[in-house]
Amino acid sequence: MTESAGDGTTIVLGLGNLLLGDEGWGVHVVRCLNELKLPGHVRVEEGGVGGFNLLGCLDGVKRVLVVDVMMMDSPPGELRLLGPGEKPEEPDKRILSFHQVGVLELVKIWGLLGYEPEVSFLVTRPEKMEWSTELSPALQKAVRKAAKLIERLCTESC
Repeated sequence: MTESAGDGTTIVLGLGNLLLGDEGWGVHVVRCLNELKLPGHVRVEEGGVGGFNLLGCLDGVKRVLVVDVMMMDSPPGELRLLGPGEKPEEPDKRILSFHQVGVLELVKIWGLLGYEPEVSFLVTRPEKMEWSTELSPALQKAVRKAAKLIERLCTESC
């Protein structure tokens, strides 16, 4: 997220399954963003668990900020911003069907289709992923913190 404001469209893409507790954190964050004032060139999208449906959302897009949970070595709710070129890795992940295509695979497919936006990730570790529409207390706190961080990033540098 390094180009100056107004220099192309930025999408903030919140991902996750709202029925699996903390897995839906990214969607909760983008819903919170809808309450804030973002620059006109910033689009906020609920990607949910869209998989291949997300391939077509990149026309004219210069930057993508993916908001999602990720299994990593940090406490639940602690935010981690990965800039362009710092793509997260999931070394033990095996894809056995098209239903398991995640955001990392989509980024690779975007490149194959000729879309090469600058991709950043804002992630946190989930505390619980079980059938629930509620976030854990740690991720509830992280929603507002993430939204304010995104607002600041988009105002200063999107």
